[in-house]
Order: sequence, then C-alpha cells, then structure tokens
Amino acid sequence: MKSFLWFVIFCSVSINQVFCQKDDVKLSLKEALEMAKQNYPAIKAKEAQKMAANIGLSSARSSFLPDLIVQGQVLNSTSNQIRGTTFSNEGTVFGIGGGIKNNATNAGDMVWSSYATALINWKVFTFGKVKSQIALAKADTNRSQSDYDNEVFQHQIKVCDAYITAILFDGIVQSQQSNLDRVSALRKVVIAYTNSGLKSGVDSSLVNAEYSKAYMLLLESQRQAKEQKINLKEMLGLSDANNLVLDTSVFLSKTPQNITLENKVNANPLLNYYRSIIDYNRLKITAVKRSALPSISLLGATFASGSGIADKLNSDGGFIYNKTFSDGVSFRAYDYFVGISTVWNITNSYRNQIEGRKQLYLMKEAEENYNQQKLQLDGELAKVNLRYINSKEIAGEAPIQLRAASDAFSQSKARYDNGLNTIIELTQTYALLNRSEVDLAVANGNTWLSLLLVAATSGNLDLFIQNIK
Repeated sequence: MKSFLWFVIFCSVSINQVFCQKDDVKLSLKEALEMAKQNYPAIKAKEAQKMAANIGLSSARSSFLPDLIVQGQVLNSTSNQIRGTTFSNEGTVFGIGGGIKNNATNAGDMVWSSYATALINWKVFTFGKVKSQIALAKADTNRSQSDYDNEVFQHQIKVCDAYITAILFDGIVQSQQSNLDRVSALRKVVIAYTNSGLKSGVDSSLVNAEYSKAYMLLLESQRQAKEQKINLKEMLGLSDANNLVLDTSVFLSKTPQNITLENKVNANPLLNYYRSIIDYNRLKITAVKRSALPSISLLGATFASGSGIADKLNSDGGFIYNKTFSDGVSFRAYDYFVGISTVWNITNSYRNQIEGRKQLYLMKEAEENYNQQKLQLDGELAKVNLRYINSKEIAGEAPIQLRAASDAFSQSKARYDNGLNTIIELTQTYALLNRSEVDLAVANGNTWLSLLLVAATSGNLDLFIQNIK
C-alpha cells in the first residue's frame, strides 16, 4: 500500500513538472520579433497584398502574348441568311443580316447551321501602352513591398517596446517583493519589541499599516506585469495561456554601450513607402497618357461553317432546305484570312488629358505627404536623441541614489533598534529605499526604450538589436 502511495505521489509530481515546463515558454527578444513577423494578422494581410501585386505584375507582362480565341456555335434560325465573312474589329463593325432568296420570307423556314472559328489577334505595336502598364505594375509591387516592410518594421518596434516594458514591470514586481520582505522582517521585530514592552503599541500599528501598503503595491505591480504580458502575447499573435519567460539578463542590469546616435531619417521604412507612392503616381501619369494611343494588330483566323440551306435552287428559284440536324451542322465551307487591324478612339485623347491632370495633382499630394512625414521625423529624431542622452545620465545616477538609500535604511534601522529614532523615521528610509530600487529598474529600462525610439525614428532597428548581448 505504501509503495502504491509513493508511486501516485511520484506520478503527480512528474505530471506537474511536465505541465509547468509546458506552460513556461522561454522567449528571447529576437525570437519574439520573428514570431510576430510570422503570426501577426496585420503583417500576414500586408504579405497577401504583396503577393497579389506580384501576380498583377505577371498579369501585366502577359499582355505581350497574342489573343487566341476559339468559338463554336450551333443555331436553329430562319433562312434569311447571307453568305460572307466579317471581322468585328473589337466590336466596331456590325454584323450583316438580310435575305437574298427569291421566295418570300417564311418564319417557318428554319434550318440548322454551324460556325467555328480560331482567331489570333496579336497587338504587335501598342506605342508603349503595354510597357507603361508593366512599369506601373512594377511600381505597384514596389509600393506593396514598401508597405509590407514598413508594417513589419513598425510592428517590430511595438514588440520591442512591449517586451522591454514587460521586463520592466517584472523588475518592479521584484522590487516590491523585496520591499514587502523588508517590511515583513521589520514587522516581526517591531511586534516583538512592543510585546516585550520595549516599544509603544503605536509602532506595531504603524508597521502593520506599512505592511498592508507594501502588499498592495506588490499586488498592483503584479497586475500590471500580467497585463503587459497579455499585450505582448497579442502583438506576437498568440492566443494561448502559456506563461512567457522573458530574457531579463540585459535590460534591467545593463545600459546600451558604444552608441553613435543617428542624424538622418532617410532609411525609415515609412519614408520609403511614401516614396513608392510618388513613383507609382508618376508612372500612372505616363500610363494614362499612353492609353489614348492606337494599337496595331496582326490578325489570322480560320473558320468553318455549315448550313441546312443547300447550294442548289428548287424549281421556283428558291433555296433548297435540309432541315435535319446533321445536314445543318456538318461543315461545308472552310476559309481563312490574315490581315492588319488598328483601333484608335481619338476622343480618348481629350479624356486622358483630363485624367492626366487629375493624376498630376495626386502625385503632388503624395510628394507633400512625403515632405510632411520627413519634417516630422527630422524633428522627432532630434528630440529622441536628447531623450536618450538624458536617460543615460539618469541611469548613471540611479545606482548612486540606491546606495545612499540603502545606507540610510541600514543606519536608521540600527538607530531604531537602539532607541535613537522613531518608527516614522525608519519607515521613511525604507520607503526611500523602495523607490530607489524601482527608480533603478525604470532608469535602466528607459535607456533601452529611448534607444528604441532613436532606432524607430531613424529606421535602423539594428542600432538597437546589436546592443543586446
């Protein structure tokens, strides 16, 4: 029986260990960036848009291929038919109909007929229309690629910010836990003093209040840390309940080293996207202008036809009708033709001039949008550079504050133990120590967040990533 109980306990412990290991997911920042790129729906949508633009380019390139059109028809119609052939010339020539028979028209004189064609229409000269459409499709792929790159870059900046902020909240939780441990230890000592009569009862009341305050601070910091983990999971495209274990070895204990601050924003993916819009609109103007030009096509066709109307005439001088299906649909005549065709809608020139002027203003709008974004980024880069320098100075001062606060707490604790100061003075020093610990974590984290802003504004994420070692 005892062996069985030990077996059950062993299995329970093993299962719990397995589930704990499964629930904890260790995730470095680089892994988080790659995970977000692969999973986040907005990035997937931009990728699909990019693929659609690439297919659009392939479609535009296929415009050089000739049109091969095949047709087959079987009709049962009245006998008011005329023999001969016409080419529709893209719909600008009307079909010919009418009777040529000697006998009167009779709606009941219906026969079967058949017709089959194979037509090649190759637009060999388009005066640059096809090339301009291909160039426009290339510009569209560049625009979609730039849009995708910008989406990835902007989201990776958000992931880095969420990752560091999550670590920062974890650091604050650690500081609040240390603060609670100190207050708990002090509480035990003070209660022992008051129970023995060495200290007044008000000291135990004050320390109990400080203990509750420290516990509430811990609970609030834990809530904020959990919420930030949820935000990070959302940005990673995760919906599971696994606990993320982040790499805290850098962001809480170190600050960026050997940084040469950026002074240009030209490489920012957002500006690249706006430049691609300008290029697209410029090529759109060319495509609109050339769309009014004519096209010259080489034509070649072969066709066969059958009819229930015989070639011979009856005694009254009218056509002989063979009304059976097989007599009507069997091919009797075979023909072909080759030639050249041109279509030019001259009035489109005027319409396209209007459309071209409209497109010109759209390009002007795109240029001014680019100028506006660059102006904002230039100003923002100057501000974030100042912020980074300031955050480095604060991070250098935070350890000094922490050492001084730690010394003040130790000295105040010793004085309190010897009856040389009050509990109020002691609580002030450990509150200062708690704040100094939090300030140190925040100061180190802010240096990384400030550097991230420099990378985000300049468009150089490597400036941030290369410092993570």
